Amino acid sequence: MNDDELVALLRASGRDTSPSGLAEILADHLDGGLTQSAVVFYFKRAFPGTPLRVLLEAGAWRRLSDGELSTEEFDGMLARWFR
Repeated sequence: MNDDELVALLRASGRDTSPSGLAEILADHLDGGLTQSAVVFYFKRAFPGTPLRVLLEAGAWRRLSDGELSTEEFDGMLARWFR
C-alpha cells in the first residue's frame, strides 16, 4: 500500500475508529513499525486540521515513546480533530 492509499484508509476509518485504533491500522501497514514520526506524518496528512503541536505532544504516548501518556489520554488529545 502506498502513502496515498494509507492516508485514504486512515481518513475513511477516522469517523468510526479511535486515534489509538488508527495508529494500530497504521502499524499494520508500515514496514518499520509504528514510530512517533510516522504518526505525525500520516495523521497530519490524513487529518490536516490537526495542529502540529498536538501531534507532537501526542508523541508522549507510551506506545510510541518512553512518555507518560496513556492510551486514553492519547485518544482524548486527538479525537476532536479526527471527526
